[in-house]
Amino acid sequence: MRTSRDLPDGTWSVQNVAGNSQGKIYICPGCGQDLASSTPHIVAWRQSARYGTEVGVESRRHWHSRCFQKFR
Repeated sequence: MRTSRDLPDGTWSVQNVAGNSQGKIYICPGCGQDLASSTPHIVAWRQSARYGTEVGVESRRHWHSRCFQKFR
């Protein structure tokens, strides 16, 4: 489920991801550690991106759930 969160640096779209078997590895922007796509995590992007919504979606990042709660 996707939600919106008003944070100090703007409004963010936040979506919980259950994990999948794609085998991708992301880097969590909160801790800089690997995040396997098979791990439940959060995908987040700014709704109010400086150059438009499309840029916000293109700049979405995959976060460990705990890191997102800590740093956002």
